[in-house]
Amino acid sequence: MTNPDPVNGLPLIGQKVRLTALHETDLDTLQPFFEDMAALTYYIPTTAKPLNGPQVKKMLAEWHDGVSSFLFAIRSGDQLVGLINLDGLDWPNSHAEIGIALTEPDARGKHFASEAIALMCRYAFNELGLHRIWARVIEDNSPSIKLFESLGFVAEGRMKDHVLRHGKYRDMLVFGRLSP
Repeated sequence: MTNPDPVNGLPLIGQKVRLTALHETDLDTLQPFFEDMAALTYYIPTTAKPLNGPQVKKMLAEWHDGVSSFLFAIRSGDQLVGLINLDGLDWPNSHAEIGIALTEPDARGKHFASEAIALMCRYAFNELGLHRIWARVIEDNSPSIKLFESLGFVAEGRMKDHVLRHGKYRDMLVFGRLSP
């Protein structure tokens, strides 16, 4: 892959992945992920439920309004392997929540997520001028906890019994990272 411009860090291209616009043609590729209840258990921080095509399209449009939320496709070569977004951009206070999902099971464990988060943080800090990025992780999602900690996110708090999964309430952990 091409190295980014050292001056402004654009385009959003790393050694393994690149962040691009999500295309209408990507929706069919994403549909199986949004029907997989096991995957959604950790990805969606609200009630996990399978979504049909029109529901996925509507949700992704809401996740990319261009004002308070931005959504990017994560691609390895020409293959769509995941989604990454900034949500709830609070412009006056200069922060946003980051979310990521590797929607292709074969893409997991290859450091695609860490590179995508690093690219998105660089974009958020350098292009958008944000001061803080934060993430929510369900307490027993140890791979995500390790991922965010490895990228300089620190534990900031715990939302007690915040989500119900498999008949048990689980805490939601909050991690944050400040601009360099």
